[in-house]
Amino acid sequence: MKKKKVKKLMIILILLLISSVYIIPIIMMVFGSFKTQGEALQMNLKLPEHLQFSNYLHVIETGGILRGYINSLIITVAAVAVIIIFGSMTGIVISRRADKKGQGLYYYFVFGLTATMQMVTTYALILKLHIYGTYLSVIMVLAAINLPFAVITFSSYVKGIPKEIDEAAIMDGCNVFQLIFKILLPIMKPITITNLIIAAIGIWNNFQVPLYLMSSSERTTIPMMIFNFYGLYSRDWNYVFAALVITVLPIVILYLCLQKYIVEGMTSGAVKG
Repeated sequence: MKKKKVKKLMIILILLLISSVYIIPIIMMVFGSFKTQGEALQMNLKLPEHLQFSNYLHVIETGGILRGYINSLIITVAAVAVIIIFGSMTGIVISRRADKKGQGLYYYFVFGLTATMQMVTTYALILKLHIYGTYLSVIMVLAAINLPFAVITFSSYVKGIPKEIDEAAIMDGCNVFQLIFKILLPIMKPITITNLIIAAIGIWNNFQVPLYLMSSSERTTIPMMIFNFYGLYSRDWNYVFAALVITVLPIVILYLCLQKYIVEGMTSGAVKG
């Protein structure tokens, strides 16, 4: 029993040590966002002597954060919608087909996980389609990047859903779209929310794609706003920390509200695949 307790204690200490690598910078960022410029430059974990809420007001008024919020929200919501709709439909079709075409399509998306995006050819394609500098270009590219993972996880999850449900729904008069969106998607809620969170986090924080494909300063996203803001206030770390807190807050709230579905969706997909 003592050996088990010691082993358990050692595991907890190791996990705490690993988690501190992530937790300490977050605490430093939150505390620094309420400090004065001199206090923030010390980069320590001390509490601020006086809470400087004016840091947040300054960031909102001068940093263009609200405009970045709107742009990032438009891109994230639209791209995630494309990923969920087409990822679920494709995953269901792949999992329900037991032929070579279904297997070939599955491995096509597996290859998509390993293939890195080539920005030069992507940029040339966007120019050829005459959509450079638009929301559509960024939305489609980000959706394409995240779609392989969504298709594979949806496909793995659907394999654990009995085919008799499909047959019963079709006998009751459901067409293909009713079967997918009214019958199967509600059953696939855990993996749907898992893909929603993972895609939303990646798209919200993506810097490279909007940097290359957005030409207008009025359509810059949150990561680009932070990059420009840091260039103006590189020594005012109290403002930089406040801008970072404002940036990550929506994703943190989304994750905390839906985190219980992530483990369930990932483990179910792994077992059923």
